[in-house]
Amino acid sequence: MDQMKYRMLRPGQVLVDYGPITMVISANKEGCPYHTAAVAGAESAIDYFEDLVKFLEIARMPVGRLRPERDGCYPEILQKMISSVRLLEQPDFTPMAAVAGCFSDLVVRRTVDAGADRIFVNNGGDIALFLGNEDQPIRVGILRDLAEGIVTQVVSIGPGDGISGVATSGFGGRSLTKGVASAVTILAENSGLADAAATAVANATDCSDPAVIRCFAQDLDYHTDIFGHIVTKEVRKLSRPSIQAAVTNGLKYAQQLYAQEMIKGALIFVQGAIGVWPPDLEESLITLKKSN
Repeated sequence: MDQMKYRMLRPGQVLVDYGPITMVISANKEGCPYHTAAVAGAESAIDYFEDLVKFLEIARMPVGRLRPERDGCYPEILQKMISSVRLLEQPDFTPMAAVAGCFSDLVVRRTVDAGADRIFVNNGGDIALFLGNEDQPIRVGILRDLAEGIVTQVVSIGPGDGISGVATSGFGGRSLTKGVASAVTILAENSGLADAAATAVANATDCSDPAVIRCFAQDLDYHTDIFGHIVTKEVRKLSRPSIQAAVTNGLKYAQQLYAQEMIKGALIFVQGAIGVWPPDLEESLITLKKSN
């Protein structure tokens, strides 16, 4: 039964804990928790997962090998993953680079269809938002270091900002990376695109430094979808020039995506250093005080 795969955390908030999915769905209607819509979102997440499982072989293939004329043969979740990754024009990326964000997007849509007018879906750190017609912004926590998992800053997102997706990638996260960033957070018009772009920008935070240990992806995860790729295994203390190079490389790629209107903003963290694009995004960041 689906009820065994999700549970209520509080009124209007449901946790989906099924297979690789750990997703929190928060739904409101007219300022009050709306549990019915949150449950509808949870059940849709399970349905999308079961659809995707049947096509995992395709989902793990580089998009450069997938023929666009075949897209209509795949379930909606996989179609969205493929289209999100294709926008990056990186043929060696697989649709899995956008899986968490695309799940979040589709769950938000289902929750809206069920009547909610303000929604927050957090799928393991890949977030999709629906703010409806309310003027009140929402604050989203930002991690400087995925390995630590501590929210150090928040960014305020309003209904008029055109941002419905926030995703974070980097070394120490759930997925493998080719870069050295401790965290890269991307803001975009949807979570699927934010997810794919976060992976790409995190990969771009590269530098040449003996403190960076690399290996084949399959040495860290034999079931990886990027078998044969060189990824980051360990990042020790980087030199200042290496830190700056990594931030600069990440920012350069983020600026390209921003110029192409694929993302709304990027935050790049490398061992205490930060890069922000566009520059005025930094004005909306609120740094949290450290607790003693």
